[in-house]
Amino acid sequence: MTITTYTKAVGFIVALALSGCAATSSSKSEPGKSLDSSGISPREARAELIAGNKRFLEGGMEAHAWQQSSVIKTGTYGQSPSVGILACADSRIPVEIIFDQGVGDLFVVRVAGNIDTPQGNGTFEYGLKALGVHTIVVLGHTKCGAVVATIAGKPLPSNMGSLASGIQPALKGVLPAATETPSQELITTCCEANVRYQMKKLRADSAVLRDAEKAGELVILGAMYDVDNGRVTFLD
Repeated sequence: MTITTYTKAVGFIVALALSGCAATSSSKSEPGKSLDSSGISPREARAELIAGNKRFLEGGMEAHAWQQSSVIKTGTYGQSPSVGILACADSRIPVEIIFDQGVGDLFVVRVAGNIDTPQGNGTFEYGLKALGVHTIVVLGHTKCGAVVATIAGKPLPSNMGSLASGIQPALKGVLPAATETPSQELITTCCEANVRYQMKKLRADSAVLRDAEKAGELVILGAMYDVDNGRVTFLD
């Protein structure tokens, strides 16, 4: 395939995605409804996530009571999520549930340790350019096994070593020395440091996302999920 043909192909794919998403719209008049990329600002997106987590904590979840209509709508008209989430693969953090969001609401990338990768960057770049994503949340959590393994400082087998390599730079300045018996306080401190580092790496490794943030087209936020109580806290 020539460069010209490849460029045309990429442009065609993006055009198809944009045309498929353009027809999708939803109202924010009721809590728990779909996040509409054309009708919710970045500030409102954060507020909606906070409100959704509150509903989750208080047992008043609403989004998951009407999934069939969302499946039909997104299947017919395409997706238009306005919020991207970079989260850990930990099974205790079901992202849509803890934020009380449903089908088509969130654009989620999950990998152990919520580490930034070229594939994750490409995914969010596509979300930004083709789907209308304007907010990305790097979501860490307490008691993260990938962070604990990195704190221990021992080599990990096979591809698992790449996870520790992605987290290690985040711990400089907060981890005095490797330890296999870290306190919960130290683990949480390291998990928060990892969130902040992955936010910086997201900007550093993607000119598309970095430029969009500078232009005011994208907001990148950091947050922590507490696996003991289900609460999400956004980092300043």
